[in-house]
Amino acid sequence: MAEKVDLDSIVKRMISEIQSGELVDDNLKLPSEPLLMKHYQITHYALRQALKQMNLMGYVYQVHGVGTFVRHQQTRDSIAIEHETGLSEEMRRIGRNLTTKTASQRVIKASEADFLSKTYHFKDDDELIDIKRYRCLDGKPYLMEHSYYRKSLIDNIPMKALYGSLFEYFEESRKTQIGFIDEIIMSTFLPQDAAEFMNLSVNSPSLLINDESYLSNGELLAFSKQYYNYENTKFFVVKKIH
Repeated sequence: MAEKVDLDSIVKRMISEIQSGELVDDNLKLPSEPLLMKHYQITHYALRQALKQMNLMGYVYQVHGVGTFVRHQQTRDSIAIEHETGLSEEMRRIGRNLTTKTASQRVIKASEADFLSKTYHFKDDDELIDIKRYRCLDGKPYLMEHSYYRKSLIDNIPMKALYGSLFEYFEESRKTQIGFIDEIIMSTFLPQDAAEFMNLSVNSPSLLINDESYLSNGELLAFSKQYYNYENTKFFVVKKIH
């Protein structure tokens, strides 16, 4: 676990120094690996792991025999969709602060849910934990997240986790480690509660992410709708050809 924390710290520091301009040249090229190893006082293996993580984040790319470069499209105001962590951690890595302003949870029956997963057949009396979180990015309304968790798999979610990173909370539990997440991205209109939180008109445009989280054994854990504020949302996707 300590090794993972150290790796995250290295990645965060590298991104910070890239953004400040002290780690890249005019061509957005990083220093050679020996120089980076010396600069961060890390092993070759640790550096390679950090660069691999940044590559998966869509932050850098490598040209064989030439070196590692920062992607031109990757800026501080764009979020890499293909990140392997929770949104809170992804924001921290690029130097931004995602916080939960208010959160609520209650136990309901599946028949009472506003929406259900289309890939799982629920019985009307199946219990779900209904969670809403209203989140700010750097102090500004950014996201309204409405999620349902299967109570048969999650007996209780502490309020502390709702105001922190739910992804990290589940990752720390051996019983609920997330194996993969399916996401569908589309445009839609803001529902009333999200619009009020974002100080926008009802039916203002929104970027909506429908996602379903699955355990490592393929069992559905949760499903959600995430409504993003169109005024300050920008995503970044890497399309690798070779």
